[in-house]
Amino acid sequence: MTVRAVLDDLLRDPAMLDAIVNRLVARIRTQVPEYDRISEATLRQGNRQIMIAALVQLREGRLPEGAELREINSVGADRARQGISLTAVLAAYSVAGEEFWNLLSTEWKRRGANDAALLQVMHLIWRWLDVVTVAAAEAHREVELRSAREDEQRMGDALRALLTQAPSELATQQYLVQLGLTPGGRYSALRGRLAPGVPVSALRATMADGALVAAVVNQDVLGLLTSQAELLPSLGTFGIGPEVADLRASYVAAGRALTAALRMGLTGQHSLATLRLAGVAAVDDEMTAILTERLLVPLRVKGNFGEEIWRSVLGYLAHELRIDETAAAMHVHPNTLRHRLTHFSDLTGADLRNPADIAEIWWLSTVPAPNA
Repeated sequence: MTVRAVLDDLLRDPAMLDAIVNRLVARIRTQVPEYDRISEATLRQGNRQIMIAALVQLREGRLPEGAELREINSVGADRARQGISLTAVLAAYSVAGEEFWNLLSTEWKRRGANDAALLQVMHLIWRWLDVVTVAAAEAHREVELRSAREDEQRMGDALRALLTQAPSELATQQYLVQLGLTPGGRYSALRGRLAPGVPVSALRATMADGALVAAVVNQDVLGLLTSQAELLPSLGTFGIGPEVADLRASYVAAGRALTAALRMGLTGQHSLATLRLAGVAAVDDEMTAILTERLLVPLRVKGNFGEEIWRSVLGYLAHELRIDETAAAMHVHPNTLRHRLTHFSDLTGADLRNPADIAEIWWLSTVPAPNA
C-alpha cells in the first residue's frame, strides 16, 4: 500500500525523518514567535519524538493510547515549564500538523496514492491531532497549576518568615525581592480570614497591581500592603498593622486587630487605630469576666426584668444620658426609665454619673459577654 510504504520509509530513514523534522521546526519558529526562546536543538528533539510516535500510530491506523499519549504529552509539559503559553503550544501543533500533511500528501501523490486513500489518512491525521492537542492542553494546564501551587507555597513561606520570625537583614532583603518588593521599603502587615468560598486570588484582584502580596498560610491570609487599601467586607475579616519598618511588629498589631474584629463579628478591614478601645475590650476575657460579674450577674437573677434594665441602661448611654429622648425611643414613660436606672444602681452599685462606671458599661456593650 502506497500510504503505508511512505510511513515505513520515513521510519527506516533517519535522514529523511530529520529533514521533515527540520521543516516542521522552521515553520513553527516562523509562525509561532514564542518558540524563538527555545533552542532549535531542543525543538528538533521534541518534534522528532512526536513525529516517530505519529508515524508508528498512523502506519497502524490507530490513535495514541495511554502510555504513548503520556510520552507525547511530556513534550508539551516541557514547553509549559519553559514558559510557552498554551495558545502558542496549540498553534505549534496546528502549524506542524498542516506542514506534516502537506509533505506526506505530496509524497503519497508522487507515488500514485488514490484520492480515497488520501482522504482516509487525512481524517486519521486530524483525529490524531485532535486527541493529542486536547491531551497537550490538559498536560499544560496541570503544569501551570502545579507551578502556581509552588509559587503560592514559596510566597507563603517568604511571608511567614518575614512576619512571624526574625530573619537577618540580608534574609529580609532576599525575601522582599522574592516577593517583588523593594528592600528597605515600609509596608503594612495584613492578617485575615477569608469569607467562605473566597480564594486569595479574589482578594488580590481587588487591589491595584503591586499593592498587595498575600498568601494563605495555615488557613489565615498573611500579606504585605504597599499602599492604603479598602478591602470589601464580602471578602472576609482583615487586620491591618501600621506602616513601619519593623514588619514583625506590624504583623503583631494586625493579628490583634483581626482577633478583636472576629470576636466582635466584624467584617472588612480593621486596625488598632480604627478599633481603639474596642480592640482591647474584645480580647481581654479576664476583664470582661470581672465586669460581667459586677454588672450583669446581679441583673440575671431578675430574669426578664433584668434584661429590660440592661436595655434601658444601654439606651440611656446611646442617647447621651438624656432621659426624655431615651424614654421616647424605648416607648416608655420617663419615670419608668428612671425606675429601671435606679434599680440598676441599687443592684450593681454602679453610678451612672461616674465616668469609670459608664466606661465599664460601654465595655460590656462592645463585646459579647461570657456566660455566668
